[in-house]
Amino acid sequence: MPSPNRLATCSSAFKRQSQILFSTVITLLLGLESFAEHQGSKFNILYITIDDLNDWVGCLQSHPQVKTPNIDRLAERGLLFTNAHCVVPACSGSRAANWTGLNPINNGVYGNGQRIEKTIPNATMLTHDLESQGYYTMGTGKLFHGRNENYFDEYGPDYDKWMPILPSERTISKKSLADNVPYVRHEIPRLGITMPLNRMPRDRNRGSDTIESFDWGVIDRPDEEWTDTQSAIWAVEKLGQSYKQPFFLGIGFYRPHQPLWVPKRFHDMYPPESVVLPHALKEDLDDVSTLAQGFGRYALTSGAHETVVKNGQWRDAVSAYLASITYIDFELGKIIDALDASEHADNTLIVLWSDHGWQLGEKEHWGKFTTWDRSTKVPLIAVPPRAKQPSGFEPGRECNQPVSLLDVYPTVMDALDLKIRDDLDGNSLVPLIANPESRWPYSAITHVGRGTQTIRYARWRFTQYFDGSQELYDHKQDPREWNNLIHDPEYTNISQWLSNKLPADPNYKHFIRYGDYKAVVSSNGSPMMLFGPKVGMLAESKDVSKNLPDVVKSIQSHLEHHPNAPTRFTLE
Repeated sequence: MPSPNRLATCSSAFKRQSQILFSTVITLLLGLESFAEHQGSKFNILYITIDDLNDWVGCLQSHPQVKTPNIDRLAERGLLFTNAHCVVPACSGSRAANWTGLNPINNGVYGNGQRIEKTIPNATMLTHDLESQGYYTMGTGKLFHGRNENYFDEYGPDYDKWMPILPSERTISKKSLADNVPYVRHEIPRLGITMPLNRMPRDRNRGSDTIESFDWGVIDRPDEEWTDTQSAIWAVEKLGQSYKQPFFLGIGFYRPHQPLWVPKRFHDMYPPESVVLPHALKEDLDDVSTLAQGFGRYALTSGAHETVVKNGQWRDAVSAYLASITYIDFELGKIIDALDASEHADNTLIVLWSDHGWQLGEKEHWGKFTTWDRSTKVPLIAVPPRAKQPSGFEPGRECNQPVSLLDVYPTVMDALDLKIRDDLDGNSLVPLIANPESRWPYSAITHVGRGTQTIRYARWRFTQYFDGSQELYDHKQDPREWNNLIHDPEYTNISQWLSNKLPADPNYKHFIRYGDYKAVVSSNGSPMMLFGPKVGMLAESKDVSKNLPDVVKSIQSHLEHHPNAPTRFTLE
């Protein structure tokens, strides 16, 4: 039989254990309550992406006629970034950077020739990050460049760039291809139209049996037949629902991406005969390198400026682009109204951005994928939740600091007090949302294929092309980038300072121009890549090294005999 002292000791120990257990239970319960409160305090995210939208929006005052009342009212509620730039001036590269928070050096997507699902199959996307922190993710339209649904818990209508023209209606018969001169005439009886609507010959994809996307004109079909409208309707429905957890809702609008077709009433807003053309200088390319001239004049992502002007289509194309912008703005208005009328009105962060700019004849270029401001500059608006605004925030202000779309990912996480990944390449914009005049020691760097980079500061733009040629523009004196200062000795120090700020790409040792080809030499001993000729050199759409062994051999021989060759050069 145990002694009384031992019984007392056991009783005391049991009492202490019971107290500890009770205390632990209380702590856990309080913790769960606190966690539940924290979960309930998380804010929603409305994430709006617009394809190929340059800075022609009302609040940016870049075109005197454009009508964007709904984009403008978002700017009045939040902070408008007036000097925001894309990471890559092409859909795939820009979106890969935005969704991964990594620049092309780290995610491998330099242009439309690569896909993030192949370069980094297991990449953590913004939606994955949010899901791991308790978010329900939804999306619709064009958010990624390619398949979208794998990155979301729920996905609505996907985008179809040609709607209301159906995939089955896009193929041109062999007879039509053979018989139609000077341009392919493709009849679509269901719609009562003949393609192309602009009646222009093709500068690219000659002989293709698919309708050319570089087109504009009226296709008078009901709104509900347009994919962007379908996405807006779906988003409105989702905003009207209740959720047990915070949500992310992404809407990707396709227009004003070409072809520039939207419902007729939007075209009617911009009569071509009275439309204001963009500022373009005839001799604008005279002071840049032959490579840069190629960037401008090649029919890379669209047709050639010369063809547009020759066929009297410049005003019609600008009119159609403006119409496409206003159409998207109209659809955006439905979504804003739905949010305002919902239970989520005060509890939702809104971010609006475009993946890159778009040129409409400036520097003789149509499309994107250039190093100039018209191709890199994008609208970016952040509207913090009404119930959680940074200290000092004032709605309707502007920020003129140079920022990058790389900054959007960490901004979303920071604004909502979520855990931020250590490997993100961008910087949170929350300090600027609180105070647009805050010190901002960063720049905006854009990659245009491997080896070509351009850096944008508040005053300066410096560009380093893969062949070694360079450009420098003073935006204080020359906002349209008409005067290349790179050969002016007065600005040598500025050029060198900016050049030193460009990040080195450790994946590659050399970028070489060889005639109409671009050679890319890896730093890990992988086979040389060769892109070209001409347009292919810029787009990097296909590695042709296996087809041109003599060219590869010649470049390799030069490098063997010149072990100290520069990173970028032209081989004659």
